[in-house]
Amino acid sequence: MTRGLNRFETISVAAAVIFAVAAGVAALASAANTLVFVVSAAALLSLAWIVGMSTEQLAASRGPKIGGVLNATFGNAAELIITVFAVRAGQLAVATAAITGSILGNTLLVLGASFLAGGLRHGLLTFDRQVAGMNASMLALAVIGLGIPTLFGHVGNPANEQALSDITAAVLLLLYVLMLIYYFRSSEVSSAARQTPPSGHWSSPLAMALLAASTVAVAVMADVFVGTLDGVVVDLGISAVFLGLIIVPLVGNIAENIVGIKVAYEGDMDFSMLVSLGSSLQIALGVGPLLVFLSLLTPHHFDLQFPVIQVVALVATVVITALIAVDGESNWLEGAQLIAVYAIIATAVWYL
Repeated sequence: MTRGLNRFETISVAAAVIFAVAAGVAALASAANTLVFVVSAAALLSLAWIVGMSTEQLAASRGPKIGGVLNATFGNAAELIITVFAVRAGQLAVATAAITGSILGNTLLVLGASFLAGGLRHGLLTFDRQVAGMNASMLALAVIGLGIPTLFGHVGNPANEQALSDITAAVLLLLYVLMLIYYFRSSEVSSAARQTPPSGHWSSPLAMALLAASTVAVAVMADVFVGTLDGVVVDLGISAVFLGLIIVPLVGNIAENIVGIKVAYEGDMDFSMLVSLGSSLQIALGVGPLLVFLSLLTPHHFDLQFPVIQVVALVATVVITALIAVDGESNWLEGAQLIAVYAIIATAVWYL
């Protein structure tokens, strides 16, 4: 059964339009840089929420597997667009940090908050440790793919650095395609995905229209948002790396972050881990490598050489995620531990 927008959804769409128009007006009026930054960030947050709602509604009518891919793909669309504009503007440090920050944010902050919320409400929760372990191993492979070009940049021939990044990006993209093939051929579907879709959801034309409109609006707002970054670094004294590592991922991934925490609070830790770790994998295997090739269309070529501290943080993230996935159980203390690691990394980046 299809339906139109309910009251909350209508308010959400209206808020996204208001913030987007306000950001555009502020930018055209050459308002204070910090004001444009805040309003455009609010616009991106609200638009990302609309993208999330649209893909969720499409998922209800298209089936669990296609819906899962749609959620992951469009959930990261805002971040991909922001990083593309960052690369075009020469903000390579922001783009690199945004890739790292998304992986850290989804794997430590969102998964940690999910464990915390689910554990406080339900106590001990269980999940499929085989699936979680496979996701953790895929994430480890992705981190290896990001770490080797970084190591080569310190010990190898500088003339071959870009070639190694390009080849590594192609291999990671191929690995992502193989992961999707395995996913669609597998008969296993998470408990949340097996549930019957809601009795009332948007019609496909309505969902696709809102998805298309909000994605286009995200592209426009991303251009405005990125254009304020240099000024924000000066005005607020925030480093470009901190902006990329913390602010950009929070702005771009707000919809899926909320979904992951929400389903954990409802007791479905399998689906919550699918949201958080699945998004991390798509960033590491899809968005980052794709950015390498999209950057060929810009004056600045993006590569997979990351600062050493970011690679170390990613390695630590993979290790603690693998340790947690071993027993197939989660509790609120493990959630607090993951959030604590994220806080320590964020603090270190702030002082850098």
